[in-house]
Amino acid sequence: MRVRCGACRTQFEVAGAGRFACPVCGSVNVVRNGPGAAPAGEEPPPAAMGGYPTAPGAAPGGVAANQPPPPKQEQPMPKVECPECGFSFIVGMVPTVTCPMCSAEVSTGIEEDDAG
Repeated sequence: MRVRCGACRTQFEVAGAGRFACPVCGSVNVVRNGPGAAPAGEEPPPAAMGGYPTAPGAAPGGVAANQPPPPKQEQPMPKVECPECGFSFIVGMVPTVTCPMCSAEVSTGIEEDDAG
């Protein structure tokens, strides 16, 4: 029988009814023999986080079990404020830029050598 993971939506094959871990994300999925076939009381109610049900197999706190941490984020680009008009904007790794609001030349504080 082909089923779809409730957490990551990956399709995978199972033999029949039971609990199966998704081969991609590791979430535990419950497979029943038909719509509403499980007897009452056999399965605990789904866990909730913030008033919403969590994904099947999710660990407490809302983080999926056996999932690696997210990749480390790069440092954000520098932000400067135009001395002429006060507009704040993100700049690249350059020594000077032109303000997009008033066209004033703004120094970023980055040395010519650091810019690459």
